[in-house]
Amino acid sequence: MGRLSAAAAARLVLAVSLAWLALTGCASSPQGSANGVRHVVRPGENVYRISRFYGVETQRVIRANRIRDVTELQVGDRLFIPQASKSQPAYALTPGPAGNRPMRSGDRALAFREAKLRFAWPISGKVSSRFGWRSGSKHEGIDIPAKKGTPIRAAESGRVIHSGELSAYGYVVIVKHAGRYSTVYAHNRKNKVRKGQFVEQGDVLAAVGKSGNASGYHLHFEVRRDRIAQDPVKFLPVVRYAKGGAATTGD
Repeated sequence: MGRLSAAAAARLVLAVSLAWLALTGCASSPQGSANGVRHVVRPGENVYRISRFYGVETQRVIRANRIRDVTELQVGDRLFIPQASKSQPAYALTPGPAGNRPMRSGDRALAFREAKLRFAWPISGKVSSRFGWRSGSKHEGIDIPAKKGTPIRAAESGRVIHSGELSAYGYVVIVKHAGRYSTVYAHNRKNKVRKGQFVEQGDVLAAVGKSGNASGYHLHFEVRRDRIAQDPVKFLPVVRYAKGGAATTGD
């Protein structure tokens, strides 16, 4: 990634901030008394998984419950699922084995731990440029070179709060995750998601490109907490190190 000016970085922070503000809010009681069922949110569940279980469109559940920010869903919240007829399952609707068995006594603490964010690598490859200060300017993410058009995948589930062009970052996708985190995917050739769309970990967000201030095909990836850039490597799965100290996903 070419060195970004302080102004370009500031514009990204502003874009993230405005998008977060647009999502500020919480769920409230649904309108009307249409046929449906009630669902009590369990640890690790989100609106997307709940909607998929009942066979109802996610946006319909969001509208029925007046949810302004899907990432603010809390354990114990009661959701109204319109036009659904299934009863709430005895297990939490979470990915993997935990979502396929009843919740046993003692599983609650484990479910809470598993509900924490677990970021995955958005693409495979070696890190060519790390997070940190370089010649008086801060590189607020990591760069991973890849072939033109390589699929860029969501590092965690969340809601797309920006999909478009942003100054030196070129085509950018920003995803807000549970709590206070968001991820940034920059210099894309083409974005494949729209603002407001809910994505699961591993969903394709964009294709690798060199838009904006980029010298070659690569992904510039950032992790932000309260809109402040963090070192992405600290949030990603442990990887082996290639010759020269460059991190690689091991794929």
